[in-house]
Amino acid sequence: MTLSTATLSTASDPLPIGEYVTDATRNTSYIITAFDEGLHANSRSRSYEAVAADGSACFLLHEGLALLDLAGTLTLSERLEQKPSPYLARLLPMFEMGWFDRVIRYYVPEVVAPDLMSVAWLNQQPKRQWEIWFEQLVEGLDILHSCGVAFRLTDEDAVMRHIGVNSAGAHWRNLGALVLLEDEPEAAYADVRALCAALAHTRLVDAQSHVRYALRRAADPHERINAAMLLSGLRRVKADSAHHGDGLEAELGHATSTGMVRADNEDSVCAIEITTGAAGEGQPRRKPILLAVADGMGGVEAGEVASELAIRALTEAAQQLFASGKKLSPAEINAWVQRTVKDINNLIVAEGERRGNQMGATLAFALVVDGKAYLGNVGDSRIYLWRSSEDSPLIRLSKDHSLVQSLVDAGLLRDEDRYTHPERSLIYRSLGDPKTGISDAHEPVPLQPGDWLMVCSDGLWEMVRDEAMRDVLIFSSNAQIACDRLVDLANANGGEDNIAVAIGKFL
Repeated sequence: MTLSTATLSTASDPLPIGEYVTDATRNTSYIITAFDEGLHANSRSRSYEAVAADGSACFLLHEGLALLDLAGTLTLSERLEQKPSPYLARLLPMFEMGWFDRVIRYYVPEVVAPDLMSVAWLNQQPKRQWEIWFEQLVEGLDILHSCGVAFRLTDEDAVMRHIGVNSAGAHWRNLGALVLLEDEPEAAYADVRALCAALAHTRLVDAQSHVRYALRRAADPHERINAAMLLSGLRRVKADSAHHGDGLEAELGHATSTGMVRADNEDSVCAIEITTGAAGEGQPRRKPILLAVADGMGGVEAGEVASELAIRALTEAAQQLFASGKKLSPAEINAWVQRTVKDINNLIVAEGERRGNQMGATLAFALVVDGKAYLGNVGDSRIYLWRSSEDSPLIRLSKDHSLVQSLVDAGLLRDEDRYTHPERSLIYRSLGDPKTGISDAHEPVPLQPGDWLMVCSDGLWEMVRDEAMRDVLIFSSNAQIACDRLVDLANANGGEDNIAVAIGKFL
């Protein structure tokens, strides 16, 4: 036990900023950086913000003037010592320290994890992410309660002060004022009610119906639902969903426009769910999604035909792919992409020969199966991914088969100069050319809740820069609104070509 010579006016005074608290057993010192009087207003314990003397980590240092003051925290620390939970902040073993008048105080350090929980950041997260956090927090409460302790939460402010969110997920923190359930058994129900009432104002209002129902019911002051009951209900429905094949849900949208200069529209677009065969083990967990854009070339009598033929043949091929109910591997779907693009190219070549004209089209598409996007592209129509955060850029998943892209790749042209280059419309690969009508090979792109997948023609991306397209997605509530706004913006910026865009927003 270390004896401090600090001068305090009374034996119960809070420690001053800059004071050292030493765990002599582990030869570790903590420096007090702040004291929050309101954190444990209804408790005999109190907490300080502190840093390790060597600067290696940050802590909350929970203090009790008697062991009883930290009874709940000590109980939890002892019971979690062998098996810590990712949904509860980490507590280190208790130590004691004597002060100037030989009064002993007791301390439990809590490791402070890096926290991302700003209101702005949280509000951007998709509802599926909130559902994950909700389950993690309920599981954390269940662990607390099974250890015989509780927070005794009463209102939304109290709840939010005890919740942390970072890249590892959601967790409970500020564990210095826990009460023993043997003394306050109703505290377990109060914790659940307060948590659900606090989260009822978040993105969970748009969550799946079973989550919304559980949230409302558990927040009802007339209900006596503990964390174990709530967690069991959430997991049971989740397991049922997994058994029946849940996967990512999607909102779809598409739009096209002649633009402000051209007389006719040679772009074709689709954003559809693919009908599958009879339900079975081999079927995807959710209906596959097809997003596709084709930009016709060769004049209205040829370009329009080529783009329509490309989209129609692509959708028919996708329907046939899933008609049998056979389980498909990623390698088989990628092979289908390459084969299908070649088949579509042959169809357009044959139709051009039959009509006696040279027609062609670009093509870009994404086939989403079981949470992965399989990509195909020929020409300069593009595929983009946005990860649903203001800090995330719009990611281009495809590469233009164009002269200016070759110049950019060779370091002979800046990327931003592609929009004004006099030969920016020249492409070296397209459908309708027997030699070049093939797709790049792409690895499947794993999708996650909150992702936006966008396919568009050059009539959009040449008129609206990537950052501006991302801004439209940020401020659009659904996929169709985003498509309509993007087309309107392209036209407002000049609309020099036909415009087509298809978007899937994944939930």
